Amino acid sequence: MPKKQGVREVYRKSLMDNPLHLMRWLKAQAVGGSPEEAAKAVAKSEGISVATAKQSIVEVDAYRKRNDRVEFDLSLRDLVISSIPQAKETLHNLLAATELVEVKNEKTGKTNVVRMEDKITRLEAMRVLNSIVATQQPKGPLVENNFNPVNQIANMSGAETYEERLSRLRKKAEEHNLLPPEVIGVPKEIDAGDDDDDEDDGEEENG
Repeated sequence: MPKKQGVREVYRKSLMDNPLHLMRWLKAQAVGGSPEEAAKAVAKSEGISVATAKQSIVEVDAYRKRNDRVEFDLSLRDLVISSIPQAKETLHNLLAATELVEVKNEKTGKTNVVRMEDKITRLEAMRVLNSIVATQQPKGPLVENNFNPVNQIANMSGAETYEERLSRLRKKAEEHNLLPPEVIGVPKEIDAGDDDDDEDDGEEENG
């Protein structure tokens, strides 16, 4: 019982239970300037000593820094790291848990107490272990690493790979197939013929 009263007394004496400390700190922030000047301005406005005002400002400032996000993350990590050895030992014990079971001997009719594996406890420990492992898995999709030497050289030099070149050629062939058929005309010289040839043809006909 006395211990509970002691805890309550400590709780009542908590720094943030008294709003005056926070108000003095807020006034000091509004005044600005050096800590000494801010404490003097707060002391003058409330009619208290400079030492009292300075104490309130310093304690609230320390309290806020201690509860800062960065400080909280560091404290939380420290708690986890310091608890890992105990958690590891506890998990190992749970994975190897046993229980005492009464087994009846059919031959003698007596009941013997035998130590056997505690399967329920071990299964629960395995679930805990699996959940820990799952939290350490990467959240994003797995990236396939292609360690083909040809692709590595192509990626380093900026040249296209064999697959990219093949795809480009296929695309170019498809575009070519979409073009309308092209009719190649007969050259004018061939279509018109040669005058000498015409004369030769005429002589042969006359002959």
